[in-house]
Amino acid sequence: MSNSIFIIAFFLIIYGLYFSINRKWKKRENELSNLAYEMQREFAQKTDSLNKGVDYYANVKAFYEDQGYTISKHPDFATDFIAKKEKDILFIRVQSPSDNQDITANHFQSFVGQTVLYALDNPLYSPYTIHWSYVCSKMMCDHSARTFMKRYEDRLKFELIEAT
Repeated sequence: MSNSIFIIAFFLIIYGLYFSINRKWKKRENELSNLAYEMQREFAQKTDSLNKGVDYYANVKAFYEDQGYTISKHPDFATDFIAKKEKDILFIRVQSPSDNQDITANHFQSFVGQTVLYALDNPLYSPYTIHWSYVCSKMMCDHSARTFMKRYEDRLKFELIEAT
């Protein structure tokens, strides 16, 4: 009887230590993530070249053309460009350098969701593999956005393209 009490107490202590360490680890990870996020936001607000007179869309278009894509303007509000290369179609969403809005998983979900519906309704896209690219000049992704990107990394890209 005393051996079973000792074993139960031992496992309760081990579980408590595991829970405590895990909680502290998550808290520290969130603190570091928030610090990096705030540093990026401060950099974006203090950097004039990201906010003044930059034709960022031309930079993005040139970036994808250099990779061999044929670029065309997309007529809806969720997608800025459609790029085609061989059997791949790439829907591109561009976040303006002057936009300081946080990028969340909801941004990715609405972007991907609207383009999926567009592609399903258009029979011209059926022979192509569909991919998505969210383009930004600075890293403004929160934790939910990074988690979403990791989950769909084979089809969804996040491109950081410098505003020059």
